Amino acid sequence: MSIRRRPFGVLLLVLTVLCVACSSESSEQIRGRWFDSTAGVYLEFDADGEYMVAVNSDLAEPFEWGSYTFDGGSLTQDTASDSPVCPSTSVTWTVILSDDSEQADLTFVEDSCVPATRSQDLVLIRAAS
Repeated sequence: MSIRRRPFGVLLLVLTVLCVACSSESSEQIRGRWFDSTAGVYLEFDADGEYMVAVNSDLAEPFEWGSYTFDGGSLTQDTASDSPVCPSTSVTWTVILSDDSEQADLTFVEDSCVPATRSQDLVLIRAAS
């Protein structure tokens, strides 16, 4: 019995390592500064899983911030409790990145903020940092 379980355990370990590597690689694709051509604002996703949104490209005065997760196909932003826009809420989009990762098309999925102020599809263009 233990002989049969060993290959399964090794396979499970290999798949887990691959999933972690893919997740890390996926999150790198969204990191950096973006311009939202739909709303005319800038977003930045950092390596620590934090994001901010501001009107100016230097992000000096953000009006929304919090944490994010990105798995390559879905982006979820969890707004911080002290953020002026929809504190302690989440918004999720499906994401399609261009081949060169210079554009991201976000399709709205759900927003826990009432009313759902972030319920539109977005087109993000990578901006200079």
